[in-house]
Amino acid sequence: MTKEVLANEIDQEVEVVPVISNEENEQQETTISETESTVEISKPKPKRAPKKTAEKETATEEIAIETKVEETVSETETSEENGDQPKSKKNKKMKDKEKEKKEKKKKVAAKKKEKAKDKKKEKAKKAKLKAKAKKKAKAKKAKEKAKAKKIAKNKAKRSKAKKNKKK
Repeated sequence: MTKEVLANEIDQEVEVVPVISNEENEQQETTISETESTVEISKPKPKRAPKKTAEKETATEEIAIETKVEETVSETETSEENGDQPKSKKNKKMKDKEKEKKEKKKKVAAKKKEKAKDKKKEKAKKAKLKAKAKKKAKAKKAKEKAKAKKIAKNKAKRSKAKKNKKK
């Protein structure tokens, strides 16, 4: 029975797999990681947008959506109204409406800028007041420290004078 098993083992084909040492394997991994690191270095990570800019972007998107809705509504109204009138009057009305829309957009943008300016001024004002309060508190602390030092000095003088009297 053992002879048959041995014969079967010899007849089978042996698959040859190249043996890679640990050192070679590590070298391959380091070269792979180096190429990956060079790719990562070339692409700078995008910075996260500040909260205020994100809010501004959402506000501008909302305004754009509102204006598009208004445009579609106004276009349908004008098409119904202007069906009977000649083309020259239609063109004039369209131009007038476009001008009004542009003016509205400009007003909205101006208001936004003004609000942003006001916020910036208010923030600067608060920061200035905070700095002033901090400076005042620091001066007060220094004054109290000097007063405590003076009291300690006088106390030391008195105790020294008592010791000298006893002698």
